Amino acid sequence: MQGITLALKWFYHYLNNFNGSVDKTRRIDSVDSSFFFAKVEHTSKSMITINMERIVFVLFVLIQLIVVDVSATEVPSFKVNTTSSGEDTKSIILMKTIIAKLYERANYKVNFLHTTRKRESVLLQQGKIDAVFARYRNIGDADHRLIRLEPELIKAYALIICPNSISCQSYRHTKIGYLHQFQYAKTFCTDQKLNCREFKTEVSLYKAMAEGYIDVMISYEVNLEMLKKVKFDSQIYAKKLKELSFNSYHYLHIKNKNHLKQLSQALTTLHQEGFIEKLFSRFQYESLSHKNITILP
Repeated sequence: MQGITLALKWFYHYLNNFNGSVDKTRRIDSVDSSFFFAKVEHTSKSMITINMERIVFVLFVLIQLIVVDVSATEVPSFKVNTTSSGEDTKSIILMKTIIAKLYERANYKVNFLHTTRKRESVLLQQGKIDAVFARYRNIGDADHRLIRLEPELIKAYALIICPNSISCQSYRHTKIGYLHQFQYAKTFCTDQKLNCREFKTEVSLYKAMAEGYIDVMISYEVNLEMLKKVKFDSQIYAKKLKELSFNSYHYLHIKNKNHLKQLSQALTTLHQEGFIEKLFSRFQYESLSHKNITILP
């Protein structure tokens, strides 16, 4: 509104300085929403025409200033996409909560989309989405259309999940399964030369453990609903895998790099306040809080 006020004052002074062409029959001491009145006393038609052209020009400039001033107050809105296998899982709800808080803190609006990975790639190419949910650094950095937001969104440890305590304690000598999105698990298995198998869906992963095709699985949560779905009713054990910590990052489309600083400051503040760490700790605790789950030291 400051730009509009200045424009009105400029217009007022411009009218008052038409080289004596305006008879100041009304004194305006402050600029308000009322319009300006002037009595033109020139007898020359040419001078009237010139002055009217000037007034039209000044009005045009005034309108442009008002449009710019109003548009400058609009809050940027971002379309953030996720490609997870289940839109309403607890982990997705957790990430949506964190990202929504991040954009709110940066004074931005956010709208969440849910597509396949293939569709996301097309939308990124077309510039129709503004950011992607969360990616591991080695994957996100490899995409030239994305730019990484620092610091990390989440820093956490993986879990070893087993149908018996012995398998958890000696997991290095067992058959291990992990979900294909969890690329840190894949790297861990390769580096440690472990006997691992990758699964495309949570159902197939949990079913493989329930039916004994794998001995343990590496994950960052225990999906209790999935255990019920595959009818795994036995006691289950979980152990923090201290050798495997992982960071997950939020990525913006490269077209939004000018918003990187503001979002980075907002994310840093959320970490300093402990908001994200408390939320993630509660998430992992709740995923392990069940009578059929035993947490191993």
